Amino acid sequence: MAIVDSIKTTSIQTWKHAWLHIKRSFWKYWFLYFIVFVMAYLITLFINPNLKELLSGLDENFKEDAPGKGYWETTLFLFKNNWLVCLQILILAIIPIRHLYILPLITTSAMIGMTLYLVQQVDLNVLHTFGFGFLPHAILELTIFMLAAIYGNALNKSIVTRLTNTFRKNKKGTSPFRLHFKEAFSAFIFVITPCIFIAAFIEGFVSKFSLTAF
Repeated sequence: MAIVDSIKTTSIQTWKHAWLHIKRSFWKYWFLYFIVFVMAYLITLFINPNLKELLSGLDENFKEDAPGKGYWETTLFLFKNNWLVCLQILILAIIPIRHLYILPLITTSAMIGMTLYLVQQVDLNVLHTFGFGFLPHAILELTIFMLAAIYGNALNKSIVTRLTNTFRKNKKGTSPFRLHFKEAFSAFIFVITPCIFIAAFIEGFVSKFSLTAF
């Protein structure tokens, strides 16, 4: 019982801390998402790649995806991919280069901007494709990527500060790396992993069903 109570207490505290982090940084990261999304869309629009014939069957591919893979198979595939993205963010945070860990966020936002252009190129219904196939899961998914980046920032800042302190006369104060690592690990287990599964479940079931049914 003591172990169960300890896990329960840690889980509750981790969720509270994660919620505070999200409230504090939500708009900052979503502004980054928006800027990268718009830039990627405009750059793709400027380049104007001739992909209409290549992507003419994009709408059919969405619908043909359902018979090829079951809902659970799709969900587990999406969960694995997005879980690895979150893990990648935290691994990049250990490299002592500031803000390197946000690269997965930037590439994800850029891909969304490019996808919007491609959807328009093949004359798909943007509201249908993005409304049913993207929005149901994307808000949660991108927010969890953001949360991983927030914990990654704390890890990265602690490492970089400790390294740069070796060259400073006046040392900067920093929290112990062990503390940030413990917080990031707890968040990854108790918050990030289950939320990524929920997002994958929504994408694998709700979005997939909506795209094929409507």
